[in-house]
Amino acid sequence: MAAEYKKETSSEALRIRWISVQCYEMKLPGGKVLVTDPFYWDGSNLEGQGELTGQQQNDLKVYSQKGFSVDSFTGADYLLLSHVHSDHNNITGRLWDKFYGRVLVPAEAAEEVARVHNIPYGAIVPLYPGNTYYFDDFTLKVYPGAHDSRAFREGYFSRPNDPGKDDMGSTSFGVPYPNRFAGLGYMFCLNFMIETKNNYRISFSAGRDYEEHVRHVAVQERPNLMLRHRIRSYSPEYYAKQMEMMGAQLMMPLHHNNARAAGEDLNEYFEKVNQVLRKDGYFGAAFNPEPYKWYSIRTSITGTEE
Repeated sequence: MAAEYKKETSSEALRIRWISVQCYEMKLPGGKVLVTDPFYWDGSNLEGQGELTGQQQNDLKVYSQKGFSVDSFTGADYLLLSHVHSDHNNITGRLWDKFYGRVLVPAEAAEEVARVHNIPYGAIVPLYPGNTYYFDDFTLKVYPGAHDSRAFREGYFSRPNDPGKDDMGSTSFGVPYPNRFAGLGYMFCLNFMIETKNNYRISFSAGRDYEEHVRHVAVQERPNLMLRHRIRSYSPEYYAKQMEMMGAQLMMPLHHNNARAAGEDLNEYFEKVNQVLRKDGYFGAAFNPEPYKWYSIRTSITGTEE
């Protein structure tokens, strides 16, 4: 007797979860773990300090989270930093001490990351835009980026000698200070294309000048998943347009914790994004992940009645 036809099948491309800001933990094919922009902060170091500054109060509102810790990570074989502001790298040293991974960081900030977090120089991989890096578990293509700044959106500027402009959250987020992360983070910002061993492509891009990044990667790379900065000024229509420009099948956000500053409902926002995509007849979908929850991205074949 012949075997029955199968009703469905699927293959897993990636397991992924969002932690905070631009920190995603990805389980790659083969079992190794990639962590992007390693950041998590529960605000406990500010407890009992009496009256807080306006910046500290804002940090608690926007960045503080509960229910997770460095011990909650399953691994960190690779730590990938797009730039070195403290809300993108405050747990880099602690993750390295726990997992002894390779730290991939913009070249101009590499020595400062090693010094501040006391990471052996041999664990640091300096990254340069325009280069491709072939690791055992994935291929990394590096592209120039440009940090978003309100100065470019709202018409005011800060200078290196302005008081307090060299901190950028370090004293709030528990990053050893003094450091040069503020200036280095603004000047040296990278975007990435991550290609796994099973040919799944992930575009990671933050900051402004998105149209330039699209010119670099959209036609040649055709990513499956895009991780994209959800800048607060972006309307659902423009955020949907960015996905259409890239041509990705799925989109998940970066830096969307900033929605807390205005009490914005991101689930409602992402539904509006998907409404625009459906109206435009676009085949992809945007997805707002629940913090710390693992998601499986799969390619599936499922029978239908049609």
